Amino acid sequence: MSKNFSLANFAIGSILVAFALITFMPFYYVMLTSISDPQLLKEGELLLWPKGFDLKAYQIILDNQRFLTAFVNTIQRTVLGVTINLALSLSFAYVLSKRYLPGHKLFMLYIIVTMLFNGGIIPTYLIVKGTGLIDTIWALVIPSAISTWNVILLKSFFENVPDSMEESAKIDGANDWTIFFKIYLPLSTASIATIGLFIAVHHWNTYMDAVVYINSPKLHVLQIFLRDMVVQLEMATVLGDMGAIAETSSLSVRTASIFLVALPVIIVYPFIQKYFVKGVMLGAVKG
Repeated sequence: MSKNFSLANFAIGSILVAFALITFMPFYYVMLTSISDPQLLKEGELLLWPKGFDLKAYQIILDNQRFLTAFVNTIQRTVLGVTINLALSLSFAYVLSKRYLPGHKLFMLYIIVTMLFNGGIIPTYLIVKGTGLIDTIWALVIPSAISTWNVILLKSFFENVPDSMEESAKIDGANDWTIFFKIYLPLSTASIATIGLFIAVHHWNTYMDAVVYINSPKLHVLQIFLRDMVVQLEMATVLGDMGAIAETSSLSVRTASIFLVALPVIIVYPFIQKYFVKGVMLGAVKG
């Protein structure tokens, strides 16, 4: 029995390691390519270690004003998106977790319908345009200001908080705001960190709404900049620096751009990991 169990663990572990390597290899390839000597690179070649060492591609990108502008815009979008989405989702989920709320089932039906059906790109665009949000940072934040799925997850978590804690607080004279901020939020650190990470990654990586709603280059986000870097055949058109481009290669600049765009998320994740492990159990029954 013990032997079979060990073999099963070995098989599962081997599969997980294989999937981890498959997931890691594209990122590893991008990192190696971005720091290799561009004169030694061949596009499509598999690299296991860098060929030479050259950081010229990073210098070109970091000296590019478009990259810096897009980076600032993306940070602004992410911070606003996470703050607004968490504020709305947490408050809405707290209210829905109270079964004595009048019309509780009607509200639940309403949000579930919005999760299953939506108006589509064109009606959403017309609403955004009609409200004057086109070419503003709010066009990237307001349409996705609340996630039904996040509300349901947080509602399930709040429902597991013992009613006795709320009753004791009310006996001591606490109102709903006090209970929400001093009892529910401190107990929801793991769930807030986990969902906050999901929201941040969404805002950091999404680019379709920026394509649809943003026309001004001053408001472009990193994903738009990265698209231009990858799609354009002439890097001078993107970077506006023929001399610098001539000293490196298109492949080096593209991979360096991809690495720089992904780097902030990679840096932040380890600090949230301990909360993430707890947060994946959102809504689970507590022992």
